[in-house]
Amino acid sequence: MPPSFLTSRPYLRVLSVARFKLVAIFLLVSTVLLFTSYSWGSIKTIASEKLRLDDDDNSPDYWAWDTRIQVTLKVGATESAARINASMDGVTACIDNLFVVADQATELHGHQVHDVLADIAPFAKEINATDFQLYEALQRGDSNIGGEAGWKLDRFKFLPMIEQAKKKNPVAEWFVFLETDTYFVWDNVFRLLDQFDPYAPHYFGSPSPGFKLDGGNRVWFAYGGAGFILSRGAMEMLTDRKIGKYGEYIDPSLSEKYMEVVNQDCCGDSVLGFALWEAGVKLSGLWPMFNAHSLHGIPFDHVHWCQPVISLHKSLLSDVTGLAKWEAQRSKKNPLLYSEIIDYLQLGHLEDRNEWDNGDFSGFIEPAQSPAHESLAACRKACHEHKECFSFTYDSKKTCVFVRTIRLGQAKKLGDGSLTAGWDNEKILAWRESHHCEAPLWVKPSISRIF
Repeated sequence: MPPSFLTSRPYLRVLSVARFKLVAIFLLVSTVLLFTSYSWGSIKTIASEKLRLDDDDNSPDYWAWDTRIQVTLKVGATESAARINASMDGVTACIDNLFVVADQATELHGHQVHDVLADIAPFAKEINATDFQLYEALQRGDSNIGGEAGWKLDRFKFLPMIEQAKKKNPVAEWFVFLETDTYFVWDNVFRLLDQFDPYAPHYFGSPSPGFKLDGGNRVWFAYGGAGFILSRGAMEMLTDRKIGKYGEYIDPSLSEKYMEVVNQDCCGDSVLGFALWEAGVKLSGLWPMFNAHSLHGIPFDHVHWCQPVISLHKSLLSDVTGLAKWEAQRSKKNPLLYSEIIDYLQLGHLEDRNEWDNGDFSGFIEPAQSPAHESLAACRKACHEHKECFSFTYDSKKTCVFVRTIRLGQAKKLGDGSLTAGWDNEKILAWRESHHCEAPLWVKPSISRIF
């Protein structure tokens, strides 16, 4: 039986389950790999701080959008209007040639939405009639469709989305793909891509483990929620098809070729990574610049500090619009680093918050007999005295959770109990003062440095 102080916290109690112990081991090994393959003090960055940009602030049209970059936004018919509006009013509002794809043709914010499933529906229905009943219902105008059904249909969108994005802009050098819950820092995207040859096969994103290979190896794919980027070279290799002597296609389309694989897998981003791997394009993992964390969930520390921010995932709607406005007002002379985002969140200047949890990630608990569990005041005092504690969460069942990172967290109710979160502002400000960034740390591609 787990100790009583663990059973009082549902999200901590699950750590006692065997499969979560395996996850903990995996994270420990990943941390070791992180610090062996990624030396903060000595690593040579991809580019210098200045890069090849003018000293003046970059304007939103620094790139010729129509010729150099094609941005594609993937939308689901079952997504909330609020989420779509936040994305299109904030994150992608500055994208003039935005290509919007979904499972139903319509119009959103002045953009024509392209149905990426229309061409594959006839043969896809033969393989999976159940999931494509939703697609047919959408075409009939049925709005009484659950989110889970929409999620199952979503995996079929990835490969036709790739094909249609290439048709939309065949001369683009870079293809950027994001979802409505992805936040992109466009200025940093430009700075990143300016360092690479678009005609080489590049596949950038946050690494996730995908298909298992013989010998115990895996295919790594870019997590779709954090967004991903393909170079023109990668797109050409992925979509290449043999033609006959009359110029006719002999090979099936990308979507047809992998339809059975998509049907058997849960996730379209995983299948895309596998298709790229078979085409000879391996993932260049750029975590933590591409990040699966939300804005309120960023665990600020050495791993999230001097690195430029490329993307975030599942941020609150208020943060999506708020961060976009805040970012628009800052100077673009230097890339946006994690160390600067902490100012937007006002970490180091916060008071205790009720019904709030900042300990559900990187949290740890002192032994049951620790005086930290006696009261909120005792928890706060114990955190201040613990050199690794930057914030804490205390619940009404007398459990004090310490947090090793500087993290905002979010509002949360604990069933019949209550939660209170607090921050050691003195310690946070001291840590920030002692960790100035001399230059941006543009990380090198890696699949051992993972979320």
